[in-house]
Amino acid sequence: KPAPDIYFYTLEQMGLPPQACLAFEDSENGLRSAQQAGIPTVVTVNDYTRDQDFSGAALVLDHLGEPEDPFQVLAGTVGSHRYFTLELACQVHAQAIPSEVGN
Repeated sequence: KPAPDIYFYTLEQMGLPPQACLAFEDSENGLRSAQQAGIPTVVTVNDYTRDQDFSGAALVLDHLGEPEDPFQVLAGTVGSHRYFTLELACQVHAQAIPSEVGN
């Protein structure tokens, strides 16, 4: 990273377009790698990466959260969600990859 090679390889192996995926990263280099591959990305920061530039991420959180330990949203929209779920993943993906009108 930040070369997107691993993402391109994985997409090829899975037979998926980048728009069908959601990447999870924890650093600016990881985000840039996923972006270069065209994959919307959720970032969870850590003590070393908290102050990095996550511009363009679909969502930036301090962690994925738990029912008794909710996440803090640093960038993006989560509605009423307090921890990361499949429903939230679908919401984030839909916001990042809007469906084409008329489909």
